[in-house]
Amino acid sequence: MFNTPRFMMAAFAALSLCATPAAAFSFGKKSTPAQEVIEIITVPEQLITDLQVDFDLPENAAAAIVGNLAHESGNFRMLHEIQGTCYGYSQWCGSRKTAFRAFSKSRGGQQTYEANYGFLKHELATQYQPMLTRLRRTNSVDVAARIFMKEFLRPRASTANLT
Repeated sequence: MFNTPRFMMAAFAALSLCATPAAAFSFGKKSTPAQEVIEIITVPEQLITDLQVDFDLPENAAAAIVGNLAHESGNFRMLHEIQGTCYGYSQWCGSRKTAFRAFSKSRGGQQTYEANYGFLKHELATQYQPMLTRLRRTNSVDVAARIFMKEFLRPRASTANLT
């Protein structure tokens, strides 16, 4: 009835078709290896996204925070204050720097995004809820930037560049 060897070969061929992803078949076209696309997200982009998601901030408020942090940290490249003792995205000083360093030990060290954003998130969530409420209410990136600078960063008057 069935030619057994021919039937078995056909059955194995059919089974192998079922087990192979369709993309593996070129059907006369040149086959090229799959290329993985990796999207590179910058620190500012990731911070804006995380702040919007974690604190329900409008984009202008998240951008104001990130702009301040970029200014403080040399666009996230100089985490140690030039001729100073502050450290991190927010240039934490004194007891805040001590707390940041302790926090960062379990998050890959003080240079990592996880440590810097994690500590920023911790401080915002535990000590700055009224400020976050004001940031949610403003439509101006300039106003939001001033609020964050004055209430969170709290620079000395001599370095605040306020007119």
